[in-house]
Amino acid sequence: MNRNELSTSNPGPNTREDDTQQTEANRRLAEHSRAVAERSRADAETRRERAERKRTASEASRQTAEADRAVAEDQRRIAEELRRAAKKTQAAAEDLRAAAEEAKSVLDEAKQAQ
Repeated sequence: MNRNELSTSNPGPNTREDDTQQTEANRRLAEHSRAVAERSRADAETRRERAERKRTASEASRQTAEADRAVAEDQRRIAEELRRAAKKTQAAAEDLRAAAEEAKSVLDEAKQAQ
């Protein structure tokens, strides 16, 4: 056998060391890739949780705004009812004052007639 055939059939210590180093480099590269992928998944989960919190806060804000709008609408309706009641009360008071003046006038006339 020539020397070249011997080296391929029986790898020398340098080839085994190179293979070991290559295997170790591949293992480190795979570990690094797994760590990067895990970090990426963790970052994505953090972003998803942040987006969910924002969505929840936005929904709570929307519900609060809707409740505030409903309260404001109720207050506007009550104020309108009070305005109408005040107008009726004022009209009734004017009618009562006119009736009182009429009654006083009739009473004065009755006194003078006696």
